[in-house]
Amino acid sequence: MSDAPVSPEPKKPRTTKPEVIEDAVVIEEPATTAASSEPTKVEPVVIDSPPVETPSPQVVYVQTPAPPKKKGNRGIGSVLAIASGLIFAAAFALVVAAIANLSGIGRFTVTFLAQPSFYVPVLFYIIGAVLLVIIVNRAGWAAYVLGSIFVGLVVYFGTVGVLLLGQGVILKTPSEAAALLALGLTNPLVIAASLVAREVSMWTGALISRRGRRLKVHNATAHETWEREVAQKKAEHERTSAAATAV
Repeated sequence: MSDAPVSPEPKKPRTTKPEVIEDAVVIEEPATTAASSEPTKVEPVVIDSPPVETPSPQVVYVQTPAPPKKKGNRGIGSVLAIASGLIFAAAFALVVAAIANLSGIGRFTVTFLAQPSFYVPVLFYIIGAVLLVIIVNRAGWAAYVLGSIFVGLVVYFGTVGVLLLGQGVILKTPSEAAALLALGLTNPLVIAASLVAREVSMWTGALISRRGRRLKVHNATAHETWEREVAQKKAEHERTSAAATAV
């Protein structure tokens, strides 16, 4: 076997790969126009915040004392007026006895006390006196002096009316009824009853009006005391409110 030299293998020519150029991606940027030169408007951003709770005002009720009730004179005055009916009855009995003695009887008698007609003026006196007290109430004596005329008229016309009804004036003819009315209006006992009623109610009114003056002073004092208490309560409440506000 011959040792012939081995010729080296011929080298293959080196080939270069062609460069592949990929398609370029063109990104178009927005062209700046003249509008871009204008200042940009910044819109305000509204941030919703939770509402702040304000303390609601507290209502404080302050108990003020009740105003005092005015005391009237009608209750006790009516009792005194009814009691004065006894004084009127006694005074009227003396007047009737005096008239009977002067009319020719010649002796003092009290038999008229058993007759119902004697108590008719007494009844109307009590009615008139009580009505006067209810109307006048706490007024002064001058009101009772004028009101005594009202009591006398109640006694006068009331007694005449009852006496006419007792004599059956409704069943009489007009002329007879007129004659009875004239006799009733001129009856000396009826006139005396009205005059006595006026005097007794006037002097009884002096006693009732004295109590009325005391009640006026009492009511005025009670009202002034109530006004002071209300003012003190109000001032105390204002101080308490001011201290609470300061805290």
